[in-house]
Amino acid sequence: MRVLAAVLVVLAVLVLWDAVWWLLRGVRPMSPWGLRRALRRPSPPTVLDVRTPAEYALFHIPGAVNLPYPFTSEALAATLDDPARLVVVVCMTGHRSPPAVQHLRRDGFRDVKNLTWGMSAWKLTGGETRSGK
Repeated sequence: MRVLAAVLVVLAVLVLWDAVWWLLRGVRPMSPWGLRRALRRPSPPTVLDVRTPAEYALFHIPGAVNLPYPFTSEALAATLDDPARLVVVVCMTGHRSPPAVQHLRRDGFRDVKNLTWGMSAWKLTGGETRSGK
């Protein structure tokens, strides 16, 4: 019974984490299914993977750009050049990327979303991945 209670508490914290960033900080979520649809569009979003280079090398979304967070505004400007294009920010669990979303918005990127529950959800829902750099 204690294990079940602990699991429920952890799940509640995860859900509340997302809700706080979304409702109080304006970080808009994108589901793994929504990202898959968006990647099939004629003008797909930029996927910005903010995990470490080692995490990125293990597996990442094909075409994703790796820029570990925290990053500087200069590094961001050197990596992404179109502030009008949709950017979807990805980390491992969706909990490191919300501050990166806010950083992009402060630097003038207008359409930025956070992949809900990150690469864990992407993998669990059958999202395509690549390994290596």
